[in-house]
Amino acid sequence: MQPVVLALASLVGTVILVRLVKREWERVNEELYKPVRQEAVNLRRDPRSGVYHPE
Repeated sequence: MQPVVLALASLVGTVILVRLVKREWERVNEELYKPVRQEAVNLRRDPRSGVYHPE
């Protein structure tokens, strides 16, 4: 009876660990692939120096 209980406890622990790892994996991927929203900045070229500056 004792090996059965040990095997069952190991199985339950493994399932819980897999679920926790899967949840963390999905959270990290969601954070990594979150679209970054930035406003576009218009640049104007200085005719003398050729350097671009924001308007």
